[in-house]
This record gives sequence, C-alpha cells and structure tokens, in this order.
Amino acid sequence: MRPSRAPALGDQLAGALRDQIVRRTLGHGTHLVEDLLAEQYDVSRGPVRDALRQLESQGLVESRRRGYFVVGLSQRDIDDLYELRESIELTATLRAIENVTPDLLAQGREIVREMTACADRSAAADFADADMRFHALLYRMSGNRRLVDVWKAYEPLLASLMQLTVEEDVDLHPSANDHGRLLDLIDEGDVEQVRAELREHLDGARARMATAVQALIDDGAKEGEP
Repeated sequence: MRPSRAPALGDQLAGALRDQIVRRTLGHGTHLVEDLLAEQYDVSRGPVRDALRQLESQGLVESRRRGYFVVGLSQRDIDDLYELRESIELTATLRAIENVTPDLLAQGREIVREMTACADRSAAADFADADMRFHALLYRMSGNRRLVDVWKAYEPLLASLMQLTVEEDVDLHPSANDHGRLLDLIDEGDVEQVRAELREHLDGARARMATAVQALIDDGAKEGEP
C-alpha cells in the first residue's frame, strides 16, 4: 500500500480554521485577513485563498468587499445539513445492498473493529475518524460516483462536527455496535430494516450535534457574542 500524501497546505489551513469556526473560537463576523493568516500560519497567500474558498463553499464564511468574514453555524444549518445527509446517505446505503462486495464488507467490519477498540480506550478523536471512514465506505459501496462527490464536498465539515460531538459521549460502544448492525443489515439485504436503522442512526447524530452546537452558542451568548 502506498503511503497517503500529506494534505495540501490550503486543505490543512481550511481544516484548522474550520475547527475554530465550528467551536466558535472564531466567532460570527470575524474578519479573516489574508495577510494576517499567512503570517500566523507561515504560508503564502495562495494556500490562504484556497482555504477561504473551501470554507465559503461550505457556508462557513462569506466574501464581502473587504474580504472574508465568519458566518458560523446555526441550528438551522445543522438541520439543513442533516436533511441533505439523510437524503443522500439513504440512497447510497440502499444502493449498497445491491452493489456491495465481500471485500467492501470486510473493510467495513475492520473499521467497526477499529471503532470498538477506540471505544475501549475512550479515544474519541480516533473514533470520530473511523466513524467518518465508515460512512465514506457506504458511499463507495453504492457504486454511484456522483453520491461520492456530494459526500466529499461536505465530509470535512461533518468531520469537524463529529469531533465535537464524540467528545461529549461517555461510552462510545453503542455507536460502534450500531455501525456493525447497519453493516449486517446491508449484508442481509433487508431494505426496510436498513432504512429504519439508518434513519434512527442519523436522527441520533443530528440530536447530539444540535446539543453540542447549542452549548457553544449558549457559551458565546454568555460572553456577549452576537
């Protein structure tokens, strides 16, 4: 297996800024100045522009005449994001029933074992990473590259949010078990059970995410943020 390449500088910077926006370290209305960001992160202005364009495409910042400003995430944004995710992920998972291969199932089971091991040692960040890889695999199982493209567009934002929510979980084993059950249902080809399991899974994820984001909003309100 070839070693994975390090993310481009623009992707790395986008990730760092995205996490700060999600966690409201960079609050609504913050002016993101290209020169200052380039100096702070010791990069040229090219990667800064790439990062800001990525964040704009994800709705986290907006471009004005004076540059880019943080928009952030509201509860409506979380609802919209999960409405989109449920639509595309349900389609992908149902397509996976028709197209899954033994090799892809084996990859899924390996990820679930990894998630369980992360839960055993309470490694929330590693668990979140494995969780995202599991869902990316569902899209690959679908055999629909357009669905994969849509997932990739929002995957970085969902990954930042996932890191936030798993930190609140005391026990990650139930979530690992849910992923294993979903994989079993795909293998069995039970369309209605897959549909019900995935909707329950995403509803739970949406609720946990909404709670985590609301806590950050409340904390910001106490500190006088808009």
